[in-house]
Amino acid sequence: MAITPPKKPATADEFIAGAPDGKSAEPSKQIKTAGRKAIITLSIDHALLAKVDAWAKARGMSRAAAISFAVSNLFLSE
Repeated sequence: MAITPPKKPATADEFIAGAPDGKSAEPSKQIKTAGRKAIITLSIDHALLAKVDAWAKARGMSRAAAISFAVSNLFLSE
């Protein structure tokens, strides 16, 4: 059996649609959820992630809770 490289998406839209939450951008599609939370894909710098993890650990929070907390605080100043 020959090993073949994976097929690359032809366009940026196809690439984005391939992400777990990429297909939810269309209004007719359902957003994937876990309980009452939406499941998303997030890319973040390794050093920044380490800081998030350390901040969360110091407060007894999960990574997801820390990120949700930080994002919600963005909207408090508006």
